[in-house]
Amino acid sequence: MWLATDDVTRSLRGSWRLMTQGAEALKELDLSSKGFWRSFAALILTLPAMVTILAAERVIDGLPNAGNLFDSPWLVASVIGAESLAVILVPVLLIGLAPNLVQTPRFTSFVIAWNWAGIVSVSLMAVPATIFAIGWAPPTLAIVQTLGFAAIVLRLRYCVAKAAFGPGGGAGVIVLASVIADYSIVRLFGLAGF
Repeated sequence: MWLATDDVTRSLRGSWRLMTQGAEALKELDLSSKGFWRSFAALILTLPAMVTILAAERVIDGLPNAGNLFDSPWLVASVIGAESLAVILVPVLLIGLAPNLVQTPRFTSFVIAWNWAGIVSVSLMAVPATIFAIGWAPPTLAIVQTLGFAAIVLRLRYCVAKAAFGPGGGAGVIVLASVIADYSIVRLFGLAGF
């Protein structure tokens, strides 16, 4: 499942453009069967953002970032697990709640767009995490910055759901489910939630 640079660029741009162009931007994504599986393989692109989120979580836990950033295996596993689960949980919930939906092109389009938007989302949340981890923002400012970036992520998620399922397709419910899922994941893994 090779990820070509052009495909990655086009897919990330397309997922971002869902906020301005709606369903029209879905054309930039590979909506084929190969594109479906490639969108899961592309989640590997979240690893650099996860490193900065890990650094922020280490600061919150009182661990130094100098030296070995990966010397707390549980924290590393928690960040990777939480960020990965945050991307895939909503499609999994949809499969559980509406199994017939899985066989529709709309669901396939949704999952592909959701996965690519997940890469954008994790990268966006890495911005306030980085600013906090390097000491440029005190905790209260980091919370405000995180909420600001989270608002962009929620808007992106709404646009993904609306583009895939249409205006009456429950985009608001999907976003609400994603917020509940994110909160549950953060609590489950005991993280701050970047």
